[in-house]
Amino acid sequence: MKLYSAPGTCATAMHIALEWAGAPYEVEHLDFQGMKSPEYLKLNPAGVVPTLVDAGTPIVEGAAILLYLTDKLPQAGLGPQPGDADRQELYRWLVFLSGTLHPYFWPHFMPMRFTTDENGHDAVREASHQLVAKAFTIIDDHLEGRTWLVGEERSVADAFLYAMASWGYGLAKPTGEYRNIHALMMRLSNDPAVLKVHAAQGTSPKAVAA
Repeated sequence: MKLYSAPGTCATAMHIALEWAGAPYEVEHLDFQGMKSPEYLKLNPAGVVPTLVDAGTPIVEGAAILLYLTDKLPQAGLGPQPGDADRQELYRWLVFLSGTLHPYFWPHFMPMRFTTDENGHDAVREASHQLVAKAFTIIDDHLEGRTWLVGEERSVADAFLYAMASWGYGLAKPTGEYRNIHALMMRLSNDPAVLKVHAAQGTSPKAVAA
């Protein structure tokens, strides 16, 4: 399998999942120009990461890739399998992270895409921060008394949250102020597979002990 990724993006979650799985894989990190190249657009017409190619077939969209890996490699324990009681919770959180939390960050990173007012970027970012805080609160409340998002074991949902919650450490109300999320982030920041992914990216964990 080959993963097309970029350091610091949500594709970090797919990289972590592959490392957890222990199956043979390779990673190619792309910059913005690489994502828009004709060769890559044949794999992913949206021109974004991640893309996973397995046996010549490209799979796009982060949640779809994480579910694919969970089902393809059941022995790796990447998440509840079909028929397990917690499977619907895996669906719930992958969809929430992909469809709710991830889009809430876009106005923070790209405010110019959400207003035609050149002087309105700060207001767009502030709206983004309010939405992120709403989503983080939902996640933090869910994690009360829990170690992981789904069931009793780590899963691809935690890897997905790790990638996105890392972005929140620079906000006015940072990820570190959400006690339960931060505790999960600290656990994963010390995970050998996660540290290996950071080394491959040339990045470092955002979560640090308070």
